[in-house]
Amino acid sequence: MTDKERVFLGLRGNALVLTLTQFLITCGMFLTNPFWSLYVLELGASISDLGFFSLLTGLLPAVFIAPVGYLGDHMSRKKLIIIGSLLSSFGPLLNAFATNWVQLIPGTLIGSLMQIFNPVTQAFVAEDISPSERGKAYATRFTLLMIPGTFTPTVAGIFFDTMGFETGMRYMLFLNAGLRFLMVVLIIKFLKEGTVSPRAWSRGKLKISSLRPVLSEMFRPLLSNKTLRVMATGSAASAFSMGMMTRFQSVYVVEVIGLTKTDWGLITSWVAIVRILTRIPLGGLADKWGRRRSILIHYFLQPLCTFALAFSRDFLTVFLAMATRTLVFNVGMPAWQAMVADIAPSNVRGTVYGSMGTVQIIVQSIAPTIGGAAWDAFSPEWIFYLAALGRALSAGWLFKFLKEPKHRAE
Repeated sequence: MTDKERVFLGLRGNALVLTLTQFLITCGMFLTNPFWSLYVLELGASISDLGFFSLLTGLLPAVFIAPVGYLGDHMSRKKLIIIGSLLSSFGPLLNAFATNWVQLIPGTLIGSLMQIFNPVTQAFVAEDISPSERGKAYATRFTLLMIPGTFTPTVAGIFFDTMGFETGMRYMLFLNAGLRFLMVVLIIKFLKEGTVSPRAWSRGKLKISSLRPVLSEMFRPLLSNKTLRVMATGSAASAFSMGMMTRFQSVYVVEVIGLTKTDWGLITSWVAIVRILTRIPLGGLADKWGRRRSILIHYFLQPLCTFALAFSRDFLTVFLAMATRTLVFNVGMPAWQAMVADIAPSNVRGTVYGSMGTVQIIVQSIAPTIGGAAWDAFSPEWIFYLAALGRALSAGWLFKFLKEPKHRAE
């Protein structure tokens, strides 16, 4: 870092560049993601098929996110981000031409490359954030990336109800792809190589014969630190809840409660406004209260917010339940990200983010399959009961075992 670098609420250098360019990605994502499960059903899938679809499309990130995070500590992070962003741009493009839900699988897998390369991005961002400002900086980054969520879901919902859902979704997927390609151009132009030198390969050239020790090295930073192991285990139970909510809440709101897609878009936008207005002030509490306290507040209140959705029956109650959940999330997530950065040295952060992401994605991919089965066997409300249970288990685990690190990594 240099004193002359422009700083915006804790963000500087590559952290600021990546945040501003990824703004384009979130514009496209908020046009399609809130309605994605409905689109899979629109193309002929059943609730059980939707769970299986989530499992299948989660396999690629689960397999590759840790190796890519490891590569991010051993080669140019800028090149990896460019490669991942470029390839993922073709995902929405393929999905725009799908005529049934099975044909969505290839495009979704390709689009997930953005998620696979996320550990590299996180490590890159962490390089340019001061340890004393991590809570505020992560809150700022999240807030900027969520700004499109304040209006694009509403625009998309109105567009879908006016144009027709299937046709409207295809237009939005084309736009999503275009925004991703534009992001790649901007990254090539403005992103600089990181300040942390790549680590040397610990075992010479990477060969098939050395795959086992390399795999071991991918998970060593996570497994060798007790606090990171505790966080990974807690986040796994939480990821189960996230997998349930991500895939089924839009279906529940539209198909069970009976709200329109415009209503769902409005709720998503209003919740995003709440998220943005509170993220920085609540996220900054991680630097004042301590990481552990903020994380525990988040994890203990989340089950109640999730459970409340099962009893929501109209626009207002759905919004209140989701807005409250967002407030609680804004207290804990910046603290979580800051604690990982506090513990993991810069030269292994990509590896740590990747290995933790592997655990989360595996659980998050399995959860919708269980949720779909519970929906069909019992009732739709069971997805919220199971999600709340996952959150509660995480809260108990973290309360017992999570400790603040004594020293913060640079």
